[in-house]
Amino acid sequence: MKKAHKKPRQGGLYYYEAAYSLELARGASHISSMLSTATQEGAVQEVMREFIATHGRTALDVFSWLLAERLDKRGCAAAAMKARDFDASRRMPALACAS
Repeated sequence: MKKAHKKPRQGGLYYYEAAYSLELARGASHISSMLSTATQEGAVQEVMREFIATHGRTALDVFSWLLAERLDKRGCAAAAMKARDFDASRRMPALACAS
């Protein structure tokens, strides 16, 4: 089942933008520096895996939305879509094996 692309409430975004500014900047830079679609997808998974390891899954939806916005601003529409579509529940077994 495809999850809806619902933007988080605006008031809370400011808090998360400030709280995760380092992770957002580093993640967007890392992902946008990848040259192929395959390496961008791998970089999205890597950034999300690191976020989950550091902060847990509770704010993952907001983080992925903010990351996608930053990627859109950098002209990486395909990577932004991958960030928005990231579904931690389906990818958790693969992520657990990778750590």
